[in-house]
This record gives sequence, C-alpha cells and structure tokens, in this order.
Amino acid sequence: MKFTTSATLTLIAISLVGCSGMMPPKARDMAQIPIIRFGDDAPANEEFILLYPAGASLPVSASVSGTLLAQSDSATLHVATKQDVYAYKQWVSFDGKTWQRSDKVISGKFEIFVPGTGVNGIDGKSPGKLSAEFNLK
Repeated sequence: MKFTTSATLTLIAISLVGCSGMMPPKARDMAQIPIIRFGDDAPANEEFILLYPAGASLPVSASVSGTLLAQSDSATLHVATKQDVYAYKQWVSFDGKTWQRSDKVISGKFEIFVPGTGVNGIDGKSPGKLSAEFNLK
C-alpha cells in the first residue's frame, strides 16, 4: 500500500499557512514584523517571521502508534537547511527581503509504505517507510 502526494508547502510553511492576498509582501512592510529564530519564544498575540538559520538543527518527531499495534515507537530526526529560510504565512524568503509564495519555490513529496510492501508492490519483507522530501524548484 503506497501513498504519495506532491506537497506544495514545506515544513517551514505548514505551521504558518494563512490566508492573504496573492501579491508578495513588500520588504518595507516585512521590516516592521519581528523575526524569531527557530527555538526562540514567539511573541504572544503578535505576528512574526520565523527564521530557520542555515545549518541549525531542526528536530522532527516521527512516530507510529495505534490500537492495532502491540508496540509503538517514535524517534526524533534532526535536519538542517542549507541556507537561511524565512517563513511568514504562505510566503518564503531566502534573504529576509524578497518574498515569494512558498509553493512557487519549494516542492515536497510524502510517502508512506506499510511493512511488507515496497516500490514494486507487496513483497512480504520490505520495512515500512515514512518519508518527507523538500526541494527547491
């Protein structure tokens, strides 16, 4: 059993998606919004830009559980971006000044395979797979 989908938002935009106009924000307007580095406290009840600094460890929790299972498991993965990434609602910037819709510059793919199925179908031995891939377009 395989589930594949093209994702139009990255993990940097998933938690920040909002409904705004189609025009990118202007640099002068964005300069008024505080920038919070990943891992720092966000300001209460205030909009902010989230910065994922290049090379910073970004933890991602992965888990498999449910009433069907006698044993559950989880792990924390650590990934890092190659360059600074700024996220604000559905917008992304790589310099903090020029903003683009995230789905225009980043693509993603998510895959889920249950144990015993592989790329070529049911094989009875392949491990399960939970996978996320994020790419620059």
